[in-house]
Amino acid sequence: MSGDLAFIGDVHLDQDDELLGPFLRWLDHLETTCAGLVFIGDLFNLWLGDRSMERPHQTAVVGRLARLRERGMAVTYIEGNRDYRVGDAYAGLAFDEVVAESWTTRIGVTRVWAAHGDLVNVRDHQYQIWRRFSRWAPAWRLFTLLPSGSRLRWADRIEQRMRTTNLAYKATFPESLVRAYGQKALGQGHDLIVLGHFHLERDLPADDGRIVVLPSWREEGRFLRVDQAGNARFEMAPV
Repeated sequence: MSGDLAFIGDVHLDQDDELLGPFLRWLDHLETTCAGLVFIGDLFNLWLGDRSMERPHQTAVVGRLARLRERGMAVTYIEGNRDYRVGDAYAGLAFDEVVAESWTTRIGVTRVWAAHGDLVNVRDHQYQIWRRFSRWAPAWRLFTLLPSGSRLRWADRIEQRMRTTNLAYKATFPESLVRAYGQKALGQGHDLIVLGHFHLERDLPADDGRIVVLPSWREEGRFLRVDQAGNARFEMAPV
């Protein structure tokens, strides 16, 4: 890829969100300095790949991303734990590509591997089971057959569930698990591993590369820029 690439993690926009305007303005600013955007999941508090359930704050962001793509910016989305089959509705509209688990690219001499990070904690068995079931194609088909009112009620329940489940696993940063997870990708020939999910900024050097964890854009206003030479650095978003 030629041009700088911005990696953005865990924005968690919601209805009537005071950060919506600043976020949209920041996207416009990035157009002048970056060739591509990569969202590391959880752009919204909950996002279902069904446009009939799209809410106004989502419509505003989708429209802005579609406009950026029309102007030549490449936009990629890696699904997070609050995203459900986003590619079904938004690939080709808001995004050039939507992936369920991981994404790779090369910038200069740097080989990048990126994922949301929700699969790092193999000890979180409850979430592992939920993730497999909730993204299972037959389960999704059954969900889409429900009346719209029932789907909205289920969506609200899912969103509330995601706010409260497994808080114990989020209390401390599992550095050893993150390193083990990232090391697998480093061992496959990548140089830079980019993760989100934990809402903490971490830069973990490794013998054969580097593992970085993105902070929550919502909480910190920071993102990762990888320049054309492959150099990666955290920056503050000018909002």
